[in-house]
Amino acid sequence: MMITASTTGSLDNNNSSQAIVHSVGNVFQISPFSLASRRSAFSPYRPSTVLTNLQRGNIQTQTSNEPVYRSVHQLAALGELFLCHLDNKVVNKIDEKGLTPILWAASYGQLASIQTLHKHGANIHFKGSAGENALMLAASNGHLAVIKHLIQLGIDLNETDEDGNTALMYAVYGDYKTCVQELLNNNADITAENSNLDTAYSIAVKRNFHSVRELLETYTFNLLNHQQT
Repeated sequence: MMITASTTGSLDNNNSSQAIVHSVGNVFQISPFSLASRRSAFSPYRPSTVLTNLQRGNIQTQTSNEPVYRSVHQLAALGELFLCHLDNKVVNKIDEKGLTPILWAASYGQLASIQTLHKHGANIHFKGSAGENALMLAASNGHLAVIKHLIQLGIDLNETDEDGNTALMYAVYGDYKTCVQELLNNNADITAENSNLDTAYSIAVKRNFHSVRELLETYTFNLLNHQQT
């Protein structure tokens, strides 16, 4: 997946940026990423309105005597993951999209799920089928608390997906200034280029994100001054 600096990228396409959520009987089948966005130049991993409503309890479902089943991946995304759901076989279980529960939790900002999964041996460094890791997914959705926690756990800030995109690029593309600041504070590489030869700064410039652009300029200026002293 390539992060392009174009202002007409898939992030602006509501259909491709929403998660796939459909109901089969009483069971919600939830995937954090749309197939359309995963084929696009850049995949914006955003919670869908439906999933957000599901988390808030706003969606009415048909009553049934049959229990509602949710996978460990869905529970992680919903923040409803508890010890009774976990064993060594499921904490790193890969679903049909090539994703583990911790990737789901990171994408939807579920810090408690990440903490529970990590405590039981989940691999925070696991990368999805397109090379995306938990930090990239958290950054792409502006989940600052998750970003801070993953950094504390020692995740690589400068890891790249299959197209050379870093977590910093994901945060810049989403215009998440506080996330960008946190990544810079922890020495994220501002000079990294993806396969499209875009840097975090060029993305901010081309997408007219003035506040993030100024932040990157100030950081670069201070970095150069520090190197000269």
